[in-house]
Amino acid sequence: MSSVFDVIKLIFWNSEKVTVDRDTYDVLAYHMIDALAASALSRIEMPDDLRMEWKTSIMRQVVYNAQVNYVQNHLPITVPYVVLKGSSAAQYYPYPEYRIIGDIDIITRREDFDQAYQELLQGGFVISKELDREVGFLKNDVLAELHRFFASLNDPKQAKYMDDLIIENIGSSHMLPDDINGLVLLEHINQHLERGLGLRQIIDWMMFVDKCLPDEKWLSFQNYAKAIGLDSLAIVATRMCELYLGLPHREWCSRADEKLCKQLMDYILACGNFGNVRSENIGTGENVFYFGSTPKSMLGLLTDRGMANWKAAQKHAILRPFAWIYQTVRYIKRGLSRADATAEIKKEHKAAKQRIKMFKALGVRQSTKGLAVYKNGKYIKE
Repeated sequence: MSSVFDVIKLIFWNSEKVTVDRDTYDVLAYHMIDALAASALSRIEMPDDLRMEWKTSIMRQVVYNAQVNYVQNHLPITVPYVVLKGSSAAQYYPYPEYRIIGDIDIITRREDFDQAYQELLQGGFVISKELDREVGFLKNDVLAELHRFFASLNDPKQAKYMDDLIIENIGSSHMLPDDINGLVLLEHINQHLERGLGLRQIIDWMMFVDKCLPDEKWLSFQNYAKAIGLDSLAIVATRMCELYLGLPHREWCSRADEKLCKQLMDYILACGNFGNVRSENIGTGENVFYFGSTPKSMLGLLTDRGMANWKAAQKHAILRPFAWIYQTVRYIKRGLSRADATAEIKKEHKAAKQRIKMFKALGVRQSTKGLAVYKNGKYIKE
């Protein structure tokens, strides 16, 4: 993976020219960070056909970004709100237009949620999903998620603290202050780490740290991070970015366990962007052992993976309640096809135990312990 790291260093820190092959490009694209190289392509050596493909991919992603930004800039919401992640993360990049935006995450003050909901419908958006945490609205193939709450932590008190902090800082600019915005990016890593995230989310954090967290500002930010139990994650993730991605050194993360940094980077590279389809083939048994400790977390895994893999359920809502069955069959087939199932099971059981140990060291959430949700005006653990 050193060539992938070399490309990232070239993009952000103007390191020396690098040579890229197909495998390196595939990893960058798989993690949805290939467009970040747009301004540095002339300093990357590669075959002509790959260069043309790369340029085409960048143009396609930039066009989609423009479409998302247009929808975001014309949201019909008249109550105060802020945009989480997405463009709020892109502001820290040297070229924000090349940071790919997946969807538009919005949160309002609690008393304004219903009005924002109705205004989106009146503005031509259609509901694509309705969950306890957020409602998804579609328009022009762009997804906007209106959040009832954002934090996804084990402790209800910490979740309330995080969401209250966001809501208290909603102003007229649709963007949070830097410290709170950085806390959102850190919590975003926490939310997706369990089932898989990629280098894109790590780079979001790295860019925030580069612009907003020099040594003299760490203590004030640490107070926020510690209040939601994520100060260890902040320290390890930052030191990991220094070791592998070229982030300039900061004294405040110098005592991070470098073995833990390596373990975290290896895990991120194996998972890919949000733990998508390819990651399923890396740790099927590991995921089953990890999430299988409670029926609810196991059902969540099967449903998520089933929705990612079953194209028919993605198109037809009536099939979605059965996604977990589809995924169960996939896992059974994969298990039966193994040449040495016993050895693989032992290996994956060990990997699951190592993952649990890593998460404990990082202080991140574990859904097997129950997650805090906001219901009927209060935070409870489910």
